Amino acid sequence: MKKLTEDKKIKYLTLAYCFVIPCFVVLISYVIRGIEPFGGRTLCSMDGFSQYYPMLMNMDEALKNGEVFYSFNGALGFNLWAQSAYYTNSPLWLLVYMIPHEWQIEAIHFLIMLKIGLAGLLFALRLIKKHDNLHSEKNQFFVLALSTAWALSGYMIAFINQFMWTDVIVLLPAVIMGIEELVKNKKLTGYTLSLFLSIWTCFYLSFMVCVFSVLYFLFLILKEKMANKERFIHCVRFGAGSLTAGAMAAVSLIPVAKALSLTLASEAGFNQVIEIKYTLTELLMRLLPFQKISLEYGEPNLYCSLIAVVIMLFYFLAAKAPKREKLLYLGFITFMFVSMCTNVGEYLWHGLHFPNQLPARQSFLVIFLMLTIAAEGADRLDFRKGAAIFLSSVIILGASLNAVLQLTSQVWAARVDSLQRYEESMAEFTSLDDEDIFARLAWTDEKKNNYPQQYNYRGICYYSSTMSGDAYEFFQNLGMEKYAKNVSTRYNQSDILNCLFGIKYILEEDGETITVNENALPLAFLADPAVKELDPGEFKKGDEAQQALWNSVALSENDFDTQVSELKANGIRLTYFDTDKIKGSITAEKDGVLLTSLPYDGGWEIFIDGERVPTVKAAGYLTCADITQGSHEIEMRYTVPGIKAGAILSLVGFISCALIMNYETG
Repeated sequence: MKKLTEDKKIKYLTLAYCFVIPCFVVLISYVIRGIEPFGGRTLCSMDGFSQYYPMLMNMDEALKNGEVFYSFNGALGFNLWAQSAYYTNSPLWLLVYMIPHEWQIEAIHFLIMLKIGLAGLLFALRLIKKHDNLHSEKNQFFVLALSTAWALSGYMIAFINQFMWTDVIVLLPAVIMGIEELVKNKKLTGYTLSLFLSIWTCFYLSFMVCVFSVLYFLFLILKEKMANKERFIHCVRFGAGSLTAGAMAAVSLIPVAKALSLTLASEAGFNQVIEIKYTLTELLMRLLPFQKISLEYGEPNLYCSLIAVVIMLFYFLAAKAPKREKLLYLGFITFMFVSMCTNVGEYLWHGLHFPNQLPARQSFLVIFLMLTIAAEGADRLDFRKGAAIFLSSVIILGASLNAVLQLTSQVWAARVDSLQRYEESMAEFTSLDDEDIFARLAWTDEKKNNYPQQYNYRGICYYSSTMSGDAYEFFQNLGMEKYAKNVSTRYNQSDILNCLFGIKYILEEDGETITVNENALPLAFLADPAVKELDPGEFKKGDEAQQALWNSVALSENDFDTQVSELKANGIRLTYFDTDKIKGSITAEKDGVLLTSLPYDGGWEIFIDGERVPTVKAAGYLTCADITQGSHEIEMRYTVPGIKAGAILSLVGFISCALIMNYETG
């Protein structure tokens, strides 16, 4: 066996420490805070409680059942493929899905710790690859220190509950390392694959990564002295790698982009009044350790060690650093701070909309750039070994203590028993629909927005940034409560809605009593054509809108019970049900509208007697189609909008990537 050189021993040992130290700090914090399995608390809090954990449980069931495109566990139904692309696409979640349910909360905690360790490891790998001098025996401590500062930054700790964001923190150093490899050695593979992984795991923050990548690439080709022709060739390579990565992710990217185009957030524009969001004093304070982290509101979470920031500043005084490089770095970091401080910058960085809570979501890029410049300073300032050890120790100690303080006292942590308090009763409740081909369920105390996803039942409550504007307005017009504006609904039951939405089983507030709603209508039924013209938003009160909806649906003017009987008699008799394919038969007593309680998002198609018929939107949200008198065979199919075009582009992207890899390795 070939012996390792001393240089490689130092390198591998440094990388190991860069992974282990952040993990150890998080582990100690878990023990102190009592995070499961060391106590009764969980990081599945804040959005981790109301969104990520339920969505992970929903996706776990969907993968087991092979139903990954559509779900009925909220808002009458939603595009699960798009939601997953936004929240749960990380391949690392597969590790959690492999764990038995009773251990999945603990698995999530250790997966978070793993991601933080990987963030340190990849940042260190990038520094070692870029700076020959930094992994020498004298300066290896700076690699360890700066990597620890990245992995335990104020941003990572503050948003540790935002599970989808942490993957991008892990992958950003790999993306930048790929860009540096592209410019230095003209190789595309690393950049293409790392950018693809970033987009796939969390396209939202990856939009910011893509913008930052363009800026960093321009910085690199301007920093080096080269002919304009060579710069142009670099631009072509960079564009090819970027387009290939985007194409590879298109099967996820296009559907989620289409879904987000239907949200109310997509309609919000810039008010054209430029405002300063944070003062210089506020930003400088955020660079200091032991500040209170900003969770919902406040200033950006920028802490990454004060000493690292000081080294960054001293870099601009270093005689060894080329003036051209220093000026470009100065312009780059100034732009990042200014764009973070203005509302127009916030609007642009967040994909042409203003985010709801969670301040300066792009500030991880500012931290990355500060630590990148600090690494340049550590490389060029030529510290003595004693000084390097001392400064690195202070950085590691400061980052670790700051992380422990924030994780043990400031980061939100819920109680595990509150997250799982209804496991037993909900297991019995959700098993009720096993005898039905299709039935919806409701709970009279649904205060947690995504219980239908968490406990896997076909409910109404829903909370997701991918929620369509039609869905939000429909439920609001019918008098439903909300948790977060534009993206959530909580179901308030009524006889009319329980009937129209097919709510068959109802769990009372005590969590034990279950009642059966005999008036629940089937998934599709003959309705009066007037429902196509109804606008629930025209009514001031929810109960008025509900009554108007019922009146527009009913086939006669008889009493409520008779009207229910008439609608049920003209309802579909299901013979097959899957989340994206439904079959049944219906006998319509007259011409009218086949009204379904399926949301209208462009994905559902209706076939009557084997022929596809045009679908339209009823009451602002529901899918319906015209139907004639007589007996008919009905089939409803769902195709994720944009997935076919995305699949074709992804195939082209993977073929292109394979050709690139073959060329570069051949």
